[in-house]
Amino acid sequence: MKLATRDDLASVGPAGHNAGMIRPVWSVSTWSTRQIAASLGLLAGLLVILTLADPGITVDEPLDVRPGRNYVSTLRATGLGFFRRDVIERVYADNKEHPPLGRWLLGIASTIFEPMEILLLGGPDPVGIYVVAGRVAPAMVFALLVAFVAGESGRRFGPAGAWSSGFALIAMPRVFAHAHIGALDLFIAAAWCVALVTADRAIESGRPIRGMALAGLFWGLTLLVKIHAWLLPPILLIRTLGKLGVKRGVGAFTVWTIVGLAVFFVGWPWLWFDPITRLMAYLGTGVERTSIYVEYFGQVYRDRDVPWHFPWFYFAVTVPVGLHVFGIVGLVGAIRERDGRTLFLVAAIVAVLGLFSTNVPVYDGERLFLLVFPLWALVIGRGFARLWARCATARRFRVGLSALLLCQMVGLILIHPFGLSYYNLLVGGLPGAERMGLELAYWSESVDQVLLDRLAIEAVAGSSACLAPTLAPDQGKIVTGRSLVKRRIVLGDESGADRAGWVVVYRRSAYWKEPVLGILREGEIVSSRSRQGVWLSRVMRRRIRETPSVQ
Repeated sequence: MKLATRDDLASVGPAGHNAGMIRPVWSVSTWSTRQIAASLGLLAGLLVILTLADPGITVDEPLDVRPGRNYVSTLRATGLGFFRRDVIERVYADNKEHPPLGRWLLGIASTIFEPMEILLLGGPDPVGIYVVAGRVAPAMVFALLVAFVAGESGRRFGPAGAWSSGFALIAMPRVFAHAHIGALDLFIAAAWCVALVTADRAIESGRPIRGMALAGLFWGLTLLVKIHAWLLPPILLIRTLGKLGVKRGVGAFTVWTIVGLAVFFVGWPWLWFDPITRLMAYLGTGVERTSIYVEYFGQVYRDRDVPWHFPWFYFAVTVPVGLHVFGIVGLVGAIRERDGRTLFLVAAIVAVLGLFSTNVPVYDGERLFLLVFPLWALVIGRGFARLWARCATARRFRVGLSALLLCQMVGLILIHPFGLSYYNLLVGGLPGAERMGLELAYWSESVDQVLLDRLAIEAVAGSSACLAPTLAPDQGKIVTGRSLVKRRIVLGDESGADRAGWVVVYRRSAYWKEPVLGILREGEIVSSRSRQGVWLSRVMRRRIRETPSVQ
């Protein structure tokens, strides 16, 4: 280790190319920024892979993995015939609410790693979707995202920034939990972050038009994941014009737009036929959709009627408090030193949260604005690097700073595998969230194999059972684990709750109805899954003698 000189600690003036950046205050010859990034990415991927089957199957996963498997099987069966109009119509017609890239990734992973799931979980998937195998895709994307964030932070703020930014992203329990879920949310968070940062890097480069062409490729890939990609153009247009001026800015932005739209069009064959009508229909799905209900401070709201402060509140209470402190230090430092690039990241966060403060539908906690967390991790890296530089001559303070950063992992460890239920100390953790009437679980990840195995042990073979609430057709059947199938027990949907001898309930209380509420009041609690003294899912038995169903 070598300490930096006084000159190394100074920031370049605001007019310099690296304006506002924190100079590295130490270096370890064997650890370059790339090596730090690669190591943290590998760690992130390994941690997720080793715990991949821990959360239960969530409501959106079958809706995303099944189409992906269909893409793969159809391509294998038809070859280049996949691109015939009749095949495209058949493959995409029932899942055109989202572009296909994320589902392709899930389908490829589910198909390739299907044997692994069979081996590890003790047999074939009873419904043939292989969700756990599909989860390998978000796990790998999470690893790449952590490496990208750490690498970008290292380029800006030195090794201290690289280590802290990458670690911060891993230590955010809700982000880490999404890396286990075979849905589109982690994909869009990663793609959005990469698209924004690469475009900003191109704007700052000596050849912005050439750089924006490459950045447009990443925007095109983001467009192929989810509708959130359309938030990028207004944000980047302001940034481009402000940095490059009107003439060069318009040219660079035009190149970026053309490349991105070309990638989007080529990558989604559904748009090849009747493109205008289908594009308009797709864009309309962001505003014309079935309402989802949200519990917020003890009141149930329709998704468009949630109070304006919902996204700001969830951003504040779903990240460990210590990481927020580092982020605030980074923000204050950026303001004082006129670090335009960091302030641009913060502006993007504000823009996204601001959008979701309007009447745009918002629900499921932080899920729809998950993309702000990687950006915040970069700001956290700046704050940590700044503090690290300040205590360059005091080893004990650096030890304390490192310990404080490591302590931010405690929440992740305590809440796992139910990270989507994490709340920080600002609300008193999960018990405080329960007292305040916040949403304790928005998907069924707390209905995990541990809980289902207990039901398989307690229930008579062939018993009637159901899952509540159910938010999609056959959700109960898909959640049913292998151990229950061996006992000839298949979870029905919530509609059968008034007849089932057993009911598996999870804490999405905005959707609890009679007779589920009656069972919770009067039924017998056989097993629960809880964290911090708060139950998240339960197996309930009616207080009547159960008669096995006839098979």
